[in-house]
Amino acid sequence: MATPLQAIIVNADDFGYDQDSTQATIDCFKAGALTSATIMPKMPATELAFKFAREHPEHAFGVHLTFVRDTVESPVADPRLIPALVGNDGAFRPSHQLRLMALLGRIPVEQICTEVSAQIERVLDSGIPISHVDSHGHLHKFKPFVAALAKTLPRYGISRVRNVQNQYTIKPFNSPTYWMGAFWRRRIMHHFLTTPHFFMGTNANDPQWIEKILARPLNGVLEVGFHPGSPQHSEAWRNQERLACLAFAEQARKRHVSFISWNDMSVPPDVFASRAVI
Repeated sequence: MATPLQAIIVNADDFGYDQDSTQATIDCFKAGALTSATIMPKMPATELAFKFAREHPEHAFGVHLTFVRDTVESPVADPRLIPALVGNDGAFRPSHQLRLMALLGRIPVEQICTEVSAQIERVLDSGIPISHVDSHGHLHKFKPFVAALAKTLPRYGISRVRNVQNQYTIKPFNSPTYWMGAFWRRRIMHHFLTTPHFFMGTNANDPQWIEKILARPLNGVLEVGFHPGSPQHSEAWRNQERLACLAFAEQARKRHVSFISWNDMSVPPDVFASRAVI
């Protein structure tokens, strides 16, 4: 029988994406709505994210490994060393293109390792201990990226990696993750320390998701991810995520659910794997 939810990690993705979203994330930290954030190592507001992380070691900060281009994303490594990941302009390829390449096995693992190392070292060189990693667009669930992380992360003493989403309040039948998630989760949980449950509310299309998730009887730790932004952000959904983050934290505290950060994750992966609901 499932036991009540033990603890929640509330993580902000895209820390450093731009000035607006980075300040909104900082505001959520100050409001007590976040415990962790993952930093994009080479974006317009990365230095602001670095500064806040250095000044607030009570929180956990990881790396939001970035391999695809939505706006101005570009590699930290020399583009000539990672030709499979970049286009002719030296910037990352679009997400849909790189995903297809990953599924078809057309991305050399060594090239991914090169970029992962460059991004991790940029964060470490900024003076920030790395609690965990996840990825922009959740690319790390694909086989060549898992292989690269398994090969690269131990060199930096990093063992914590975000799991693949397995919690939904409305079944997304058109999502590959919904159908392939169990397979991808097993691979993540085999190699890394992670949470048994992960929910990302982006595009959840369910105004009652907070109540439904908090009422769900889950074993172990749940990570919930957000992408905060202000009302003035050009991407209006980011402001909705900021509001949802604040509301989620408030409702979770009313239910007396413990908040932890990724730094508090120390149970061996096989324990979490044995508890996972797939």
